[in-house]
Amino acid sequence: MNISTMLCRRAIAVMLLTGSWMGTSAQKLLNDTGLYPVYEAMDTSTNAVSVLHLGDSHVQGGFFPDAVRKELQDKFGYAGRGFVFPYNLAGTNGPHDYRWSSFFRWTSDRMVDRNLSESPGPGGIVLKSPQDRQAALLVYHNDSTIGKLKVWYRGKGLPEIRPTENERQDVNESIVYEGNSNLPVQEAIILAGSGMRTLSITFPDISRMYGALEVRDAKGILYSAIGINGAQFQHYNIFEGSVAGEAAIMTKPSLVILSLGTNEAFGAVTPDQLKAEMEKTVVVIREQAPGVQFIFTTPPSGMMKKRQVAYRPKGSKRTKYRTKFTAVPQAAVLRQAIMEFCRENGHACWDLFGDMRNDSRFNRAWSHDHVHFNAYGYQLQGELLGKAILNGYNNWQQNIRKN
Repeated sequence: MNISTMLCRRAIAVMLLTGSWMGTSAQKLLNDTGLYPVYEAMDTSTNAVSVLHLGDSHVQGGFFPDAVRKELQDKFGYAGRGFVFPYNLAGTNGPHDYRWSSFFRWTSDRMVDRNLSESPGPGGIVLKSPQDRQAALLVYHNDSTIGKLKVWYRGKGLPEIRPTENERQDVNESIVYEGNSNLPVQEAIILAGSGMRTLSITFPDISRMYGALEVRDAKGILYSAIGINGAQFQHYNIFEGSVAGEAAIMTKPSLVILSLGTNEAFGAVTPDQLKAEMEKTVVVIREQAPGVQFIFTTPPSGMMKKRQVAYRPKGSKRTKYRTKFTAVPQAAVLRQAIMEFCRENGHACWDLFGDMRNDSRFNRAWSHDHVHFNAYGYQLQGELLGKAILNGYNNWQQNIRKN
């Protein structure tokens, strides 16, 4: 082996260990020509460009979409936090930046629940009270002030803003008025006073709470993320596509990112079944948001399922069990199906599955169950997807727009 070959191999080894071997390969969208209208809007629009990110548990926790949001908003401007929901009042996990409290216990329905009698609304989850009743929700933004909140609910009358101990000086600046009466649910628009981080919203008569959209009157990216633990494409298509359709009505997206496939892989969904559900989702969203473009992401590689293996330690009469993880082969099959669907229908695709296999940083990105990721892993995914979108935008600007 000559010296130059030895040095090359050592350099490759160092890049693999540090993750720098990836270069731009893991930061590239496949088949992104359909996104040129979105790039144009990002480049020239004087209004907010709305992005809607739909997914499963990988999205619900917030770390993954938050990192994508940051990449895009750092480049184009902050036009709002997007969709927010009282996940903690529903007894489930959610993003850390918004917290909610209430004086009574709510029940909740999710789109993945069986035997639903009604649509859970645009977020795929709804807070329910047993009857129309007065209710107050305290909304607290941990990271920033609150801008304009478009609150979606079912009830009678408009909510009122009441002072909180920390915000008394600004509460008189808050205004509530009725929003779009053509929506499938009621909308109240709350204009928070300058510098407010906390709002106490009292509903005179409410039976359902569907969430809210936090927006700013500014140019930039309005990024809404909606994820439900256990979700598949078929769940966004329930009630004739009401969840995906209402999410599109509320957020008016120019771009929709769909990060699903993990639960389909565990559920042994076939490629043809997956493609059929993907097409249903695309159709219903485009009915409500004509001209919208899509990015599909493939499910992560290395997804594992647990099995207990019996063994007997040497010299012991007791049988013990150790947990072993085995790969889910259907993940690779569905990855190919998603990429084929995107090629056949002109949609952009980000191949997380393939990129993970070329990036050693993901070796320390898994959570204990080897299905989900730790905070570092989700942030890494979000940064890579965000950079892939920005690289597509930069390529369009340099090679397409100039020509």
